[in-house]
Amino acid sequence: MKRLGLAVAAVLMSASVGFAQSGEVRLSKEPFAVNAERLSSYLQLTPGQYNEVANINAYFIEKQNESIKSSSKLQAKKMHQAVYGNLKLMKKTLTSEQYRKYVVLLNITNNNNRLMGINAIPDVYLADNK
Repeated sequence: MKRLGLAVAAVLMSASVGFAQSGEVRLSKEPFAVNAERLSSYLQLTPGQYNEVANINAYFIEKQNESIKSSSKLQAKKMHQAVYGNLKLMKKTLTSEQYRKYVVLLNITNNNNRLMGINAIPDVYLADNK
């Protein structure tokens, strides 16, 4: 009976160690680095929209990197400009239904990032553009 208890304890310990290793969080300085293929599938983009969204996403990542590299005083302002610029470009490219889904996706991602302790943007940036 003792052996069975020790075996169960060993299995539980190894499972918890495996879970802890697979659950490692990579801290990203880019809160919204989106995979364009997954986004295309989720939003059901046309081929023309796909190219445009991929370009907008690359531009958004570039602007986020600029905000991260700037001084702490300018960081919030530059992130604000990056988010609003992204949303403005996406609104022109996507249909109203696709845009609504995109904003919901950004909000969910932002909330998850905040819960995991990863960089997140203030809610006011996303709330104004619904």
